[in-house]
Amino acid sequence: MKKLFVCAAVCLVSLAAMTGCGSRPRHADRVGRSFVARWENPDSIHWRGQRNHFSWQAGYIMYAMEKMWRFTGDPVYFDYIKRYVDQQVDSVGNIPDFRPTALDNFAPGYAILLLYEQTGEERYRRAAETIRRAFDDYPRTDCGLFWHSRSMYRQAWVDGVYMGQLFLARYGRSVGDSDYAFGEVVRQMTLIEEKCGKENGLLLHAWDESGRARWADSLSGRSREVWSEGLGWYAVLIADVFDFLPEEQPGREHLLEVLRRLCAGLKASQDPRTGMWCQVVDKCDSAGNWNETSGTGMFVYLLQKAIDDGYIPAGEYQPVVDRAYAGLVGKAVERADGAVDIVDCSSIGVQTDYRAYVSKPREVSPFTGFGSFMIGAGIVEYGSEKLR
Repeated sequence: MKKLFVCAAVCLVSLAAMTGCGSRPRHADRVGRSFVARWENPDSIHWRGQRNHFSWQAGYIMYAMEKMWRFTGDPVYFDYIKRYVDQQVDSVGNIPDFRPTALDNFAPGYAILLLYEQTGEERYRRAAETIRRAFDDYPRTDCGLFWHSRSMYRQAWVDGVYMGQLFLARYGRSVGDSDYAFGEVVRQMTLIEEKCGKENGLLLHAWDESGRARWADSLSGRSREVWSEGLGWYAVLIADVFDFLPEEQPGREHLLEVLRRLCAGLKASQDPRTGMWCQVVDKCDSAGNWNETSGTGMFVYLLQKAIDDGYIPAGEYQPVVDRAYAGLVGKAVERADGAVDIVDCSSIGVQTDYRAYVSKPREVSPFTGFGSFMIGAGIVEYGSEKLR
């Protein structure tokens, strides 16, 4: 009786962070609720001074909020997404702030598709169709990769592939035009791996077909390092893309091979001391490198989902996830006012060399840090079955 009383008391004390006595702490929900309270108006999710609020920062947070809604079943997360989308999409389906000038600006379309799936409202479908049509005249390299932005001449970044292709994958399933959508997704993901892939299974940050960018090797056009968050965008995309691609889709099996190589590369490059991954992923032992939170959350999401989906063996990879999760949750720091900060993050563009990457400031609470923490901690704490 005494032991039961003690257990009940402990559970009551930890009620906000626990689902029951002996269960895993719900750090993802703690961070998610803190975010919603801190950015009560979702239209405020953008860089300071940024005029266009329909871009990747809000798009990624809405992606994470959908995961939290599915993990927890709590309508606070779905309602938050709907408030954002309804601030962007008018009553007839126009998106006044949508500017197809960069792949970053396609990312919020993923949340519009969620609203269409859940409500069936035609205005959401029309809005999604506007975004889909914007791919038709979007610039490409000679081999067919989308430019990262119209102003970045013949440059393709691994993060940009996430921004456009996760939307297209969901569009192909939810709206239609599936031959184009699924084919383009496979094409973009395969090409960026061909241009940026390393022998260790990881992907460099970017490729410049012209070789003119300061960061590009003049012969190969490749950037020089594997940036944590940049690779993380590709990791999140490849974790989810098989939920949309049909089994018979040409190129699907090749992407599964890419996924397994990437997971093996992450396992080999994990920091043995902390369980996390470093700002330059495959040089964790090099001077000045540091554990980066955004990418770590994304990698945890990929590895746990790949285990749960049966793509990689649990016996080999679950210890990798468990060590990374233990490091990740320590990066959510409660402030004196009760809000939660996510520390040791990095949101940057392509850099010229190793020193430039590791010398960047360790950011506190960028939007990507919150999104990556929620999906990484959430999938471990709740399980992939909640996403199906």
